[in-house]
Amino acid sequence: MEYFEEIKNILHFITKDCSVVLFVTIIFAIYFYYTSTFDYFEKRGIKYMKPTIFVGNMGKRIRSKESFHAFQLEIYNYFKGNPFGGFFEGRKPILYILDAELIKAITIRDFDCFVDRNTINSRIPNYLKRSLLILKGSEWKGVRSIITPAFSSARLKNMLPLLQLCCKQLVEYLKQYDGKDLDMKDTLGHYTLETIGACAFGIKGDALTDENAYFIKVAEKFNEMPKMKRIFLLFLMVLAPQLLKYLNISFLNQESIKELVKTLKMVKAERRLTGDKKNDFLQLLIDAAETERKDSGTKAKLYLDDDTIDAQSLLFLLAGYETSSTLLSFAIHVLATKPELQEKLRDHVVKMTDGQDITYDLLSQLTYLEGFLLETLRMYPPVSRVDRTCVKKYILPGTSVQVNVNDVVAIPIYGIHMDPEHYPEPHEFRPERFMGDEKNTRPSHLFLAFGVGPRNCIGLRFAMFSAKLAMVTLLKNFKFTTCPKTRDPINFSKRAVLLKAEDGLWVQLDSL
Repeated sequence: MEYFEEIKNILHFITKDCSVVLFVTIIFAIYFYYTSTFDYFEKRGIKYMKPTIFVGNMGKRIRSKESFHAFQLEIYNYFKGNPFGGFFEGRKPILYILDAELIKAITIRDFDCFVDRNTINSRIPNYLKRSLLILKGSEWKGVRSIITPAFSSARLKNMLPLLQLCCKQLVEYLKQYDGKDLDMKDTLGHYTLETIGACAFGIKGDALTDENAYFIKVAEKFNEMPKMKRIFLLFLMVLAPQLLKYLNISFLNQESIKELVKTLKMVKAERRLTGDKKNDFLQLLIDAAETERKDSGTKAKLYLDDDTIDAQSLLFLLAGYETSSTLLSFAIHVLATKPELQEKLRDHVVKMTDGQDITYDLLSQLTYLEGFLLETLRMYPPVSRVDRTCVKKYILPGTSVQVNVNDVVAIPIYGIHMDPEHYPEPHEFRPERFMGDEKNTRPSHLFLAFGVGPRNCIGLRFAMFSAKLAMVTLLKNFKFTTCPKTRDPINFSKRAVLLKAEDGLWVQLDSL
């Protein structure tokens, strides 16, 4: 009996000891996995930010302690004086590029080595996965080349009547708020939804005539996500990004996107059934797809299938809505807080357009207005960082640093835009930076609001065209002043990735 009792005690000890060993082994394995990359930059002699296990250098962002724009500026200033620096998103090393010549090399001269964007690799539907933002390599190049003519000057000129109608509706919409305080981000969001709904989907969204219209209620929710789901996704991206490829998950509101796709498919089906054609982006895609099918051999790859058409239309709507409404609302905030600039810009617009029909060519002659909008984008870029993924082994020019395939490089847009070496007195708002000699002597790749190089924003001409038309309309009809809710300087939201004012962009509106 005692013999069996001793055996039992020995087995219990061994079992207990094995549990401890297993626990320690698991802890060590986890620690090793999440820190095994932390010597990546040290081995290469690159200055880097000291990482923390699990989160890397993302602690402030995960805890929402700092806006994404302020975070990018902090990173930029940390590495200032160095051509590049090392940063960790979780355990993933990201090489930040600061040097102007390296930025030019990566985005323009040696673009073929950095064709792809750094994207979330999840099982999202094709109507999201097939967008230009996500497509890679030859597929991106094929789709981009087909779509590019849709944004030619001739095409944009054909869209002018649609945009003018939207501007007329905007004036009528704003008149109901004469003498009142107004949050311009929400208000101008209605305008951009109406213009892009008309130019991308070919539908009348009633965003400026009915605040409860179905289209605006659906479209406005596209980036809404419960707080806990957003935190979960962020942690997943940092801690276990390899799991994303098994999940249908993104930062977009899937129900809203499904409804928008449903609307889009109905419009496409109706046009194909009736043969009705319109001067909008969707029609250009449909026509390009038909031309591609006719011109391609039976074995040739077709780039514009229905999912790809849907993806580009959605991208035009979602990206255009957010960026254009941000540009216009921040521009109005500048007008309200700098009345002398408002008067100067209004005089410029009135003088240049007095007695003339507004045309595409006339808008292109409003140089001070263009400088004003570009300076707004410099100080308030909707996106604060742009990424590229290396697709070929690459040696950074002038160094011995090798960038390997699948390595990610990042360019801190907001840091560059606020660098006094590139933009003297960067906190001063000066439209003249983008006019005459000052514009011509500064390298164009140091203005990154629309990206730069072959993979820049394909819709930048449309964005500037529609923004100029809206600004001309607003300046001719309204005056903007500060109100008790106006915040200057603006507090950026600490939770948003795209630029957003924490307290809104409130001004007082008065008819002229």
